[in-house]
Amino acid sequence: MNESQQRFEKTWSPLPGWRGWLMEVNNQLLGKRFMVTAMVFFALGGVLALLMRMQLAVGDAELIGPARFNQIFTMHGSTMMYLFAVPFLEGLALYLLPLMIGSRDAAFPRLTAFSYWTYLFGGVLFYASFFTDTVPDAGWFAYTPLSGPQYSGMGVDFWLLGLSLVEIAGLTAGADIVVTILKFRAPGMTLSRMPLFAWTLLVTGVMVLFAFSVLLTATILLELDRSLGTRFFDPAAGGSSLLWQHLFWFFGHPEVYIMFLPATGVVSMVVGAFARRQVAAYALVVVAIVLIGFVSFGLWVHHMFTTGLPELAMGFFTAASLMIGVASGIQIFSWIATLWGTRPKFRAAFLWVLGFFVVFVIGGLTGVMVAVVPFDMQVHDTYFIVAHMHYVLIGGVLFPIFAALHFWLPKITGRMLSEGLGKWSFWLTFGGFNVTFFPMHVMGLFGLPRRVYTYPSSLGLDGMNLTASAGAMVMGVGFVVFVVNVWRSVRSGVAGGNDPWGGETLEWLVSSPPPFYSFKKPPVVHGRSPMWDDRAIEDGPYAKMVDAMDAQPCEWRANLSTDPLTAEPQGVQYLPGPNMMPFLAALGVLVGMIGVLTKLYLLAPLGVVFFVGALARWLYPSRDRIEMVEADEVGTKAGLPVVSLGVQSTAWWGMLTLLVVLGMMLGTLVFSYFYLRLFAPQWPPEGVAMPSFMLSGPAWMGLGLSGLALHLASHAIKAGARERWLMVGMLSGLAFCLLLTLELMRLEFGPASHAYGSIFYVMGWTVLLFEFTAVVFAAVVWVRLRKMGGSVGRVEILHGQLAAMLGRFCVAAGVVGLVTLYLVPHWL
Repeated sequence: MNESQQRFEKTWSPLPGWRGWLMEVNNQLLGKRFMVTAMVFFALGGVLALLMRMQLAVGDAELIGPARFNQIFTMHGSTMMYLFAVPFLEGLALYLLPLMIGSRDAAFPRLTAFSYWTYLFGGVLFYASFFTDTVPDAGWFAYTPLSGPQYSGMGVDFWLLGLSLVEIAGLTAGADIVVTILKFRAPGMTLSRMPLFAWTLLVTGVMVLFAFSVLLTATILLELDRSLGTRFFDPAAGGSSLLWQHLFWFFGHPEVYIMFLPATGVVSMVVGAFARRQVAAYALVVVAIVLIGFVSFGLWVHHMFTTGLPELAMGFFTAASLMIGVASGIQIFSWIATLWGTRPKFRAAFLWVLGFFVVFVIGGLTGVMVAVVPFDMQVHDTYFIVAHMHYVLIGGVLFPIFAALHFWLPKITGRMLSEGLGKWSFWLTFGGFNVTFFPMHVMGLFGLPRRVYTYPSSLGLDGMNLTASAGAMVMGVGFVVFVVNVWRSVRSGVAGGNDPWGGETLEWLVSSPPPFYSFKKPPVVHGRSPMWDDRAIEDGPYAKMVDAMDAQPCEWRANLSTDPLTAEPQGVQYLPGPNMMPFLAALGVLVGMIGVLTKLYLLAPLGVVFFVGALARWLYPSRDRIEMVEADEVGTKAGLPVVSLGVQSTAWWGMLTLLVVLGMMLGTLVFSYFYLRLFAPQWPPEGVAMPSFMLSGPAWMGLGLSGLALHLASHAIKAGARERWLMVGMLSGLAFCLLLTLELMRLEFGPASHAYGSIFYVMGWTVLLFEFTAVVFAAVVWVRLRKMGGSVGRVEILHGQLAAMLGRFCVAAGVVGLVTLYLVPHWL
C-alpha cells in the first residue's frame, strides 16, 4: 500500500475514543447502531407483549390491573410501530444501500448521524416515563379526547414528544435514503438496472416524507392543545376528535407499507439469490411497488368505517384496499415464478422467506375481508383485527427482517450464522406465532374485544387464550435462540467469505466486513445483476472517471454524483468527515422537548437556540476546506466539477426534500382548516369579525418582495455581483415577520379561544417560521459573501440557489396562507 492509499484509508477511518463515537457519520457504523438499537427496543416490546399474554392467559385474571395493562399495550404497540420496524429497516438501508448501488457513503453523512441521535433520544424519552410512573396509556394511536388535556396525564406528553423526535429521525433518514438513491448510484446503474431492494427503499423514502410530515404536524397540534390550551380537538370549542383520526391514519396506513415494502425488497433479493436467477417480471414488480406506495395514501379511512362516514366514501376506500391486494399479489406470483423449476437450498434465510409467504398470504386474505365494510363493522376492534394486524406485520415485516439478518450478517460481520440454531429459531418462531395468533381470529369472531385487560371465564375462551399465551412464550424462546446464534457467530463463527450466497448485486463484490469506504474504486454497472455479468465490472466509457477516483481523493471524503435517471456521472461530491454538530443539534432538540414536557418553558427556547447554533455551525463550511476541495486535482482528472450546481447538486435535492416536508406540514394545516370549517355552524365563530386583508396586506406584500429579491439574488451571485439583492430579501422578510406578528397581536381572539383561533394563529405562525428560516439562511449566504471580499465561488453560487428555492417556497406558502385565512371565510 503506497502513501496515497494509506492517507485514503486514514481519511475514511473512524476517530478513536468516545469523541469519535459521538462524532461518527459513516453510514456503516450508524446503520449498525440503528439496527442494534432497534433490536433492543424490539426485545423490550416483546417483554411487554409477554406480560399482556400472561394477564390474558385465563379469564378474570388479576395479575395486571386495568391501568397498568393500558400502559403496557400502549408502550408495546408504540415500541413495535415507531421504535423497531421502521428504524431497523432504515438502519439496514443506510448500511446496505451504498454498498448495493456502488457508493462510498450516504448522500448526507451528518444527517445520518442526526437521524440516529434523534431516534435514540426519542426512544429513551418514551421509556423514561416508566421511571416517573407516568407511562402513556392512550394506545399507540392516542385517540382524542382520551389523549387530550382533560382525560390524560403527563404520560401522553412523553408519548407525543418522544414520538416527535422519532418522526424527525424518520424524516431525515428518509430524505437521506431518497437522495442517496437518486444521486449516488454507480455509473451505468440506470433506474431500470436498480436492485428491487433499492426500488422499495426509494418508494418508501418518498412515502416517509409525505406520511411522517402529517403525523409530526398532528402530534404538534395535540401537544399545543395540551400545553398551550389550543382547541383543535375540543368539540366544545369547534374542534373535532375525528380530525385526529383522519390525520393519524393518513400516516398510519401508509406506515404499514413503509414497513412492508422494504421487507418485500429483502424477499426479492433472497429469492433471486437462492433461485440463482433474476426475479421474474421485474418491470411489473416495480410498477406494483410504486402502485402500493401511491394507493396506500388512499386507505386511511379503512380504519374509520365505524365512525359514521358516507357510504360512497367508504366504497371508494374499499376499492383502494382491494387494489393494494392486487399489487401485492403481483409480487407474490413473481416470487413463485422465480422459484418455479429451481431447487433452492433450504437454508435458514430461505426458511424465513417461506414463512413470510405462508403468514403474509393469510394476513392478506383477512385484509381483504376487513376491507369489506359490512364484515369490518362486525369485527372492528375485536381480536380478529389483532390477528390480522400481526399476520401482516409479523409475517410481512418481521420474518423478512430475520431473513435479511441471516442473509446479510455474513457480509456485515464476516462470519456465518449457525444453520442449526437458525432453523431452530425459525421453527420456534413460526410455530409459536401461529399458535398465538391464529386462535385470535376465532376469538374475534366470537366477539372478544381488543384492548381489554380481562374477560369473563363464562365466555368459554380460556382454552384458546391459554394456547395463545403459550405460543407467545415459544416465540420468545425463538428470539432468544436467534440472539444466541448472533452472539456465537460474532465471537467464533465460521468465516463467510465475500459472497457466501452467490448474490447478484454489488455488496458481494467487496470484502466481508466491508471497508469503511465500501469501494476504493467506483464500480461500473452494465446490467441488473452485476455479479452475474462479466461485463458489469468493466469500466467501459467511464474508465477515465473511475480511474481518477481510485483511492482518491486521499485528503477528504468524496463520491461520484450521478444523474437521477441515467446514472451518468455529473460531479465529484464532497462528503463531510466526523463531526460533533449532529449530536449537539439532536441534543438541542431533546432539551427543547424536555422543556415542554416539564413545563419549564424557558428551557424550550434554550434548546432551540442550542439547536440553531449547532445547525449554523454544521451548515457553515470552512473556507480552508472549500479551498482544499477546489484545489484538488481529482475533479480535473475525472473531467467533473467538485462543486455541482442546481439540480446536479445533492444539496439541491436535499433542499427539495425539506420543502416537501414543509409543504406537507402546511398542507396538513390547510386540511385541518377546511375540516373544522366543514362542521362549524358559523365561520368565523359568532362575535369574531371577518379577517381583513387590507390590514395585513403590507405584511404579505413584504413576503412576496422577499421571495422575488432572493430569486434575483441567486442570479446576481452567479453573475459575480455582490449581495445587494440578498439584503433586500432579508429586510423585506424581516418586515413580513414583524408586521405579521403585529397583526396576530392585534386580533381580538387568541389561539386558545376556539378552534378557529387555534388554526388561524398556528397557520400564521407556520408561514412566519418558514420565512424566518429563509431570512436566516439568506443571512448565512450574505455573511459568506462579505467574507469573500467580492470573490464569488461555486459554493456561494450554490448557496444562493438554495436560498432562492427556499424564498420561492415561502412565497407559495404565503399565498396558500393568505387565501386560506383571509379570503376563504368571505367565500365559504
